[in-house]
Amino acid sequence: MRLHAACRVGALSVAAGVALSACSGPPSRAAAPVQIWSDGLFDDWRGVPAAVIDSAGDAGEGSAVDLGAVHLHDDPQFLHVLAEMGDTVTILAMPGTLEVVMEIDGDPGTGNSYGGVEGADLVVVLSRLWGNGGSWGAGVGVRRLGGDDPESVESASSVGLLVAPTHSSDRFEVRLDRRALADWSGIETPAAGDSIAVRLRFLALDSVADETETFHYRLATSPGADPPLLSAKSVDRTPGTLRVVAWNVADGGFRDRRPAFERVVRGLNPDVVLLDEVHADVTMSELERFGDSLGEESGPEWRWWLAQGGGRQRTVVGARGLQLLGDPSLARIAHEPGALERWLERAGNEPEYPGMPPPSMLARAEAEGGLSATGAWVAWGGLEILFAPVDLQSAGYDGSPRDRLRELQARTLNRALAAALADRPGAGLVVAGDLNLVGSARPLEELRASLEAGGGNLQVARVERLRDRSLATWRSMDPRAPFSPGRLDYVLYRGAMLSLERAFIFDAEDLSAEALTLLGIHASDSRASDHLPLVADFSLRRPASEAPLTAN
Repeated sequence: MRLHAACRVGALSVAAGVALSACSGPPSRAAAPVQIWSDGLFDDWRGVPAAVIDSAGDAGEGSAVDLGAVHLHDDPQFLHVLAEMGDTVTILAMPGTLEVVMEIDGDPGTGNSYGGVEGADLVVVLSRLWGNGGSWGAGVGVRRLGGDDPESVESASSVGLLVAPTHSSDRFEVRLDRRALADWSGIETPAAGDSIAVRLRFLALDSVADETETFHYRLATSPGADPPLLSAKSVDRTPGTLRVVAWNVADGGFRDRRPAFERVVRGLNPDVVLLDEVHADVTMSELERFGDSLGEESGPEWRWWLAQGGGRQRTVVGARGLQLLGDPSLARIAHEPGALERWLERAGNEPEYPGMPPPSMLARAEAEGGLSATGAWVAWGGLEILFAPVDLQSAGYDGSPRDRLRELQARTLNRALAAALADRPGAGLVVAGDLNLVGSARPLEELRASLEAGGGNLQVARVERLRDRSLATWRSMDPRAPFSPGRLDYVLYRGAMLSLERAFIFDAEDLSAEALTLLGIHASDSRASDHLPLVADFSLRRPASEAPLTAN
């Protein structure tokens, strides 16, 4: 179903769990200053009027996109664009490419004439086509039209490009870092009162399927300094809470760069850690040594549960000074008989992109290894809490074989957790890890469905990176990488039993030098993984009776 026009009800925001309205009545600026978060949820755009509204139904036949309203907003740090797509697509991997053509220096005599924009300086390229003969793009980038090679697409990091959400939606936020943009382009950064010219174009197989008119936007702010670095107090635990840290530890990196992981975990001071992508060669004795390094000799002991399933990448639960009991039913989680065969029959055996392994190889690995997930019980405050780290299949666009495999994995884990919780209806539950939502949001829906007490869905924690005003948990360590930072890691919890008091994404680079010294962390330590750790402080929603853990 196509969704269009200037005022329309937005698609359901899965992560927020609320329906958002694009506008109601003529657009007008809110009385209070608008602050945009690049979170893919769009609530904060309500006070921002459309800069242009493209007509509905004017896209070429079969086009995946029919552009609608485009909104722009600026602040001293970022330039923000919100684009309505007219249908649900994955902007990181579409059957086509969206171009945001921009003239940013106010001089039509510089740059190039491109796409109907005179003096265009750059093009933001969303869903890059790779010349591989396929019709699906992958990744994002930027082209400098006034440079030596205007056809060359450079990485997202060149201009601090961030796109949200990573999963499919009917609208997307595109953000550029103003200082990075100036450094990259060599163009003096436009200031308050200056106008920039913009046009959006959707290309399918190199032909324009839809485009807006060229429009102008007058900047309200001048570029400013980055937000101040954070103090050590910014990572303090909320008093009286259970602190949980979830971290994708980048496969072999957990062993190769262990001191960095030790410093970060020790500095964050969690009660429970949930690790995913732990290389299969890591042993229980190594985890015990890791635990020993996290505290003083006289401190509380760390206990560990290591998954038996997951193939090359395992999951781990650790608890400090608390009862921990691994659930045998979740040690190795297998799919229901015939589930992988049915998935493969529907998916076919053609890889999503040339050079990728065919789905049959994925099915074989999945059958041999089982899910990259596990579960262990921890007793805290008289409440039994099931902790389940998870890592779902990576890559793939909406509806692709890998995307459908993520759905199957999430459904399988949901059933396994429901069975483990069946005789403990009053138990708590925390599920966290890398969901890899780079296709559809359906795996998240499958995972959280009916796992709350009373038949409701699990709550999705809003885990924020404060200095970045985003929910991005992943960023590439390769500056040439074609992908935008994005929200790949999630924390879900049983809200009837647990209350989320605070949650944040930790990056050591956001801390002041004094804070780093106080916490014993190096500024580069978060780069031990391409994923950032998620920190959540929980309290009890209601009193629980004191009871020791018992095996199922």
